[in-house]
Amino acid sequence: MKIKGIVLTLLLIHCLASSFQCSKCNVRDMHLDGSKSWLPQKGTTQLAFVDNTGNVTNFAIRALDTTVVNTSECGDTYNYQYITNTLYLNTARTDSIYFNLFNKANLEGRAVSNNTYIFSMWDVLGKAKEGVQAKTLFQFLIGSKTYREVIVVFRSSSAPDTVDSVMIANNNGIVGFKYYGKKYSLQ
Repeated sequence: MKIKGIVLTLLLIHCLASSFQCSKCNVRDMHLDGSKSWLPQKGTTQLAFVDNTGNVTNFAIRALDTTVVNTSECGDTYNYQYITNTLYLNTARTDSIYFNLFNKANLEGRAVSNNTYIFSMWDVLGKAKEGVQAKTLFQFLIGSKTYREVIVVFRSSSAPDTVDSVMIANNNGIVGFKYYGKKYSLQ
């Protein structure tokens, strides 16, 4: 009877100990979902934009859709996919608009001018629903094109107005912005 009690106690301790172990080592592949459509410019090296005076400017863009192999703390490997788009607004590349999509619909964005953040925002898609720092617009005209769904990201109120009102359209990526007072729209 004493041995039976010891065995049951050890079995209970084992069950309790194993049930409270963290599952951080059971990491599955992290591929993006349909939110990829917000940054479709994979492999693109430049985008042509028209300003409000009719001049066309080609801006350099770095657009990557990447899957890397990561290793968990337990040594298990898994795939991690992310997309980055950086639109460079000047040849020195000190002014840029950047979007990063990762971990299933987590869109991060920022704009920088001369090493000063104009905006820096996590969860752009969520904040666009709130309508304060970013706003979702439907059937919105930018330049000569109407886009079905657009998110406008506003600059921080304390930031200089070098870059403002960055617009990103579903299925099109970056489609418009204001830079040093000129409005630019995707050609």
